[in-house]
Amino acid sequence: MSGIRLSQIILQDIARHKIVVVLLVAAMGSALAVVELTHQNRQLTISQDKLLQQRDAYEVEWRNLLIEQRALSEHSRVEELAQQQLQMTRPIGPQDIVVDEP
Repeated sequence: MSGIRLSQIILQDIARHKIVVVLLVAAMGSALAVVELTHQNRQLTISQDKLLQQRDAYEVEWRNLLIEQRALSEHSRVEELAQQQLQMTRPIGPQDIVVDEP
């Protein structure tokens, strides 16, 4: 019987202090929102860090490719490959052909 009486007292007290209950629920909701937004912020920060690391790796690879391209396109290397692999030589005097545009 005291259990029934206690629940009635609690319900009457809640009814009398509605504003306090509403503020308590609002504070709890706000706290949960802060926790969720903090978690999302951390996840986005981790994702951003991974993307920045990937960008840095791509930049390093790009620089290495540019260096390799320059090395492979050097005139002396091209000339050496033409002589060794294709048995090409520089034209001499009468072998030169000049093409005029019309």
